[in-house]
Amino acid sequence: MSEPMVSPLLAVPVPVHMWPKSAHLVRAASHAQGGLLVIGVATPMSAQREVGRERIRIAVRQTLGALLGRPPDTIALISAPGRPLRADLPDHRIGLSISHEPGLALAAICVRGAVGIDLMRIEEQTGGEQNWQAVARDYLSSRACARIAAHPPALRPLAFAQEWTRHEACLKCHGLALTEWHPALEYDIGRCRMSALDLPAGLVGTVATCG
Repeated sequence: MSEPMVSPLLAVPVPVHMWPKSAHLVRAASHAQGGLLVIGVATPMSAQREVGRERIRIAVRQTLGALLGRPPDTIALISAPGRPLRADLPDHRIGLSISHEPGLALAAICVRGAVGIDLMRIEEQTGGEQNWQAVARDYLSSRACARIAAHPPALRPLAFAQEWTRHEACLKCHGLALTEWHPALEYDIGRCRMSALDLPAGLVGTVATCG
C-alpha cells in the first residue's frame, strides 16, 4: 500500500500567547489565525504534571471567557481517560487540545471545530540513533522515518521531534490514541492542516486542525 500523503505545514508558524500576559490579545489573535488560538503557561521544570495541568486549565477557562464574553467560572471543562479535553458549551463547536513538557504547557483552542496540539523538548528525547529509529519505526510511517534519516546525524533529534509532534497533533485532532503505525491512519492524517508553533529554542510543537 502507498505511503500516506502528509499535509504540508503552513508557511507561517502559529504564535504561542503566554497567559496571562497576552489576555488583551485573545480576540484579535483568534481572528487573525482563522479561529485558532494557542496559549501557553509556564510550569515547573518537573515531569510531574499536576501543577501544569491546573494552570493550563485555568488559562483555558479564562481564555474561553474572554472569547465568549462570559465569566470563566461558568465554563466547565470535561475530561475522561483516553478522550480529549472538552468544554461544556453545547451551543459552541469549540475544539480543545493540551500538551505538556517540563517548563511549559500549551493549549490549542479552535472556535470552528476539532484541533490537536503536541509539544516536545528536544534534549529530552531518545538518547541514541538506534533508540529513535526503533520508536519512529513502530509509530511513524516509513516515509516519515526516511525524512528523519535524510538529515545529518546532528539534526536528527530535531527532525524526529518535528515528525513526532506532527503525528501526535493529527491523532489528537481526530480523537485517536497513540498506536503503532498502520495504513488505516493514512486517511485521517492526510486530512489535517498542520502548522509549526513559534517556540523558544529547544522546543518543537505542531498544531493541527481538521474537518
